[in-house]
Amino acid sequence: MRIFGVGISGPTLTAPERRILERDPPWAVILFRRNIESVEQLRRLTRDIADLPGRPLLCVDQEGGPVDRLRDLLGPTISFRRAAEAGQAREAGQLVGEACAQMGFDIDLAPVVDRLLPGASERILAERAASSDPTVIARAANDFLLGLTESGVGGCAKHFPGLGRANLDTHKELPRIPADPREEELDLAPFIATMETAGAVMISHAAGPDGVPASLSRDTAHQLLRLRLGFTGAAFSDDLEMGALAAFGDLPERCVAAAQAGCDLLFVCSQIDEYKDCVAAVESGVSEERREEAHKRLARYGSHLERIRTGARTHDDLESLRSKIGLLSAAGDACSMRRKSEV
Repeated sequence: MRIFGVGISGPTLTAPERRILERDPPWAVILFRRNIESVEQLRRLTRDIADLPGRPLLCVDQEGGPVDRLRDLLGPTISFRRAAEAGQAREAGQLVGEACAQMGFDIDLAPVVDRLLPGASERILAERAASSDPTVIARAANDFLLGLTESGVGGCAKHFPGLGRANLDTHKELPRIPADPREEELDLAPFIATMETAGAVMISHAAGPDGVPASLSRDTAHQLLRLRLGFTGAAFSDDLEMGALAAFGDLPERCVAAAQAGCDLLFVCSQIDEYKDCVAAVESGVSEERREEAHKRLARYGSHLERIRTGARTHDDLESLRSKIGLLSAAGDACSMRRKSEV
């Protein structure tokens, strides 16, 4: 049942991890800084993973700025906020996409389309979020996605239905976002403008007034996303190991709840030893109809990736790519300094 995204422990695929992934092939494998040491090592690792049964897709969070998994290999990448401010989000997407493609990744779990709000996301997300203005966010995000596509890499709009008003970090705690129809409309606007282009959204763990995290809430992941907004693409959960879900059962139970709510891809990012139990729990606790629905949506997203790979532009050599990344990052820094001096 290929509706999982799984993380591994280090810079190589260990023999026990290989056996786990061969026994229950996931739809995707996600890599983090702990998995990355050098260009040669990373390319070898992504090839090893791609050779596993079913050819899992390779995912990475390569947003730039504070979430820059490839920084040690290619130099610091401009943040999404600075790229948006400088009007260079498309160029940022192109370079991020090319970096991902050269390292063997299929999907960049970006861009962030949450609003940047004082006292909440401005403190938690900071450089990851582009603006408080939904129109500005949508324009930058669509440009970034276009850049990714031109480099042959898929994207994902996150974190649905918006973390802009969350005042706690979901990695550690569960934020509750109060009901406010006007603010909800502003939160949703960037998703409405970008999610069909992306083909995938990532569902957050922030809770609404009822205290249920979005990723575990059928009201959010199905009623809102599918029925009200009409989204037909793939819905990815955020990492189901995060602290925001600590009160909602063990990891297998969270996987069941997320799948039942409407998440199509279930991310288990660190605890690969529990992956077998997660698979068993979902197979027994989630209807075959719901699992098949998730599988079909992921298959459609996979076809989308195949199409954009076919149309990808020719890649630069690695040194040229490093140079372009450095120049764009410096341009973003200069733009930021000018903006601060004007305030």
